[in-house]
Amino acid sequence: MLSHNRRHNNESFTIGIKKEYKMTAVYNGLLFDTELDAIWAAFFDLAGWQWWYNPVSVGNWKPNFKVKFPCKHSECNGSHILMISIIPEKDISSWRHHPSLSYSYGVTDSSNKHIADSGALFGIGPFSTKWEMAHGSGGGTEDVTNWVNDANKLWENAVVSIDTVSAN
Repeated sequence: MLSHNRRHNNESFTIGIKKEYKMTAVYNGLLFDTELDAIWAAFFDLAGWQWWYNPVSVGNWKPNFKVKFPCKHSECNGSHILMISIIPEKDISSWRHHPSLSYSYGVTDSSNKHIADSGALFGIGPFSTKWEMAHGSGGGTEDVTNWVNDANKLWENAVVSIDTVSAN
């Protein structure tokens, strides 16, 4: 079971699988603002999702990631794109008014160009994810476990793949 324990005195939080995680981390040679961001990057790689870190802002919302993942549904053009905010929370249900979730069924830039199928909110682990998008001839609320086989195992592997960086 994943746990969450945030301590403000040293800006760290516990993901709950192995150890306490610091605010800055390296994954695959890239420096991430938080270790949780780095873990999600590793997870996206393990899941076979393409990702971009710190993509363009959308209005007053600054997503942490833009991701593209495959879809085999005949009406979906082969993939979906999400703009994702990462928060250090296991239970994201109280964050229903987060700016990322106001972009259901499409994200457009300042020139009204479609840049993603949905905004999404990701917390600590694959069960702490939510977005709403069109899919096939319908759509609805989605989470990572609907799209990634063995999501918990991939999450565990992602957690152990991260190098922490000490603040100097």
